[in-house]
Amino acid sequence: VNHVVNAKLLFDIVQKCPYGWTNFGVRCYKFFSQSVNWITAEVKNCLGLDANLASVHNKLENDFLLSLLPSSSTLCWLGVHDGEQEGQWMWSDGTPYDYTYWCSYEPNNRNVENCGEVNFSANRCWNDIACSTPMGYICAINL
Repeated sequence: VNHVVNAKLLFDIVQKCPYGWTNFGVRCYKFFSQSVNWITAEVKNCLGLDANLASVHNKLENDFLLSLLPSSSTLCWLGVHDGEQEGQWMWSDGTPYDYTYWCSYEPNNRNVENCGEVNFSANRCWNDIACSTPMGYICAINL
């Protein structure tokens, strides 16, 4: 009986993702290839869809986000930033900053870098970069 209940719950969750979005856990995600700066991605584009730039809370979630990218060299905005206070990284969706996958020697704030990108270097890790840099982004909607 438990399997039937769990299957029904899973089916209900999957059904709630908007067309073109992909379910993972309790959220739906979509990669957008349009190159925009971090503020435009978060405030104009994701929030305009009742979403936020994606936050990451474990390795499985990080790997899933990488799987949404069209190639292993596609750079992409995450919702991580330290724009309010230097060195105090946080997620734009307000969820806990409880997992990181920064590249070695990152974040380094070189040339004032307050926003985070994913899929940097051969390690496909996170890097801090100037928020004005144009790149694609992943939005996430809570179910």
